[in-house]
Amino acid sequence: MAVLPEMTKIPLELLDHRHQKISPQVKHDILNAKFSNVLIADGLEYGFFKINDFGEIDIVHTRQSLASIKGFVFEVATVRYINENITTIGKKIFDWCTNKLRSSADEYIQKYKAIGTGFISTQNTYPSLYEPHSNADIRFIRECQSLDNGWEFALIGGNNIPAGIQIKAITSNEINQIIKPLLFGKYTHVLTFLCGNNGIHTYINCMNEIRRMSLSGEITLEQKYFLEERIRSPEHFGIRQYDVDDYSEYINFWYEGRAKTETNDLIKAVGFEVAGYKYNESGILIPN
Repeated sequence: MAVLPEMTKIPLELLDHRHQKISPQVKHDILNAKFSNVLIADGLEYGFFKINDFGEIDIVHTRQSLASIKGFVFEVATVRYINENITTIGKKIFDWCTNKLRSSADEYIQKYKAIGTGFISTQNTYPSLYEPHSNADIRFIRECQSLDNGWEFALIGGNNIPAGIQIKAITSNEINQIIKPLLFGKYTHVLTFLCGNNGIHTYINCMNEIRRMSLSGEITLEQKYFLEERIRSPEHFGIRQYDVDDYSEYINFWYEGRAKTETNDLIKAVGFEVAGYKYNESGILIPN
């Protein structure tokens, strides 16, 4: 008698949710398995999730748009990418936003860490560096005993301006959201994460607009070169766009579910997964 082979269980997050035979529900389940814990940690870090008295996760009362929430989430994700990969991804981002002409040595870059200017962890751990309304979402800091607060910002090469990165999760209006704020000095460096509504990455859309503006005389050649150096996409630094797109798609699923129900069953369900987290010395919930 033939013996049937044992069934092998494969974790959902290892499956390809893009496969044409995957149903919408299974696609949602795959993305949920892959990103639900990540979204919890990122939401707690930025403060649009909180832990209630019963140890469950609630959404902080907010009317933020999907684009705004994605902006918050990718700020947290960027800091995580940098600090977990400080000598690779982190170094590339550091060298770019400080206008370094040569790659930083590993020993040098390891003295720095990235912080989110509006993060709860920054408010708790580095209160003097907490700037929720700053025009830079992310800054690099290192210890400096000669300063009262014990920390100093990385500076843009050649001047005393703190280096900073503005994170964008937009899908349109690149001129007003990215190009003009750079030209007018509101931002110094912009990292734009998503593809536009036209199916082309917003970084490419920016480059196309800059080229058009240069040819039409709207900006000078110097301004063109300036803008081209100050805008980047995740893949410039070794962050896979596929991972970004997958996370963005999961946030879409989450946001749609949030909009359909006041009780938000999805968040109440994932709240029980908080057991997989621990508090750090600053009282911030982080993955084990």
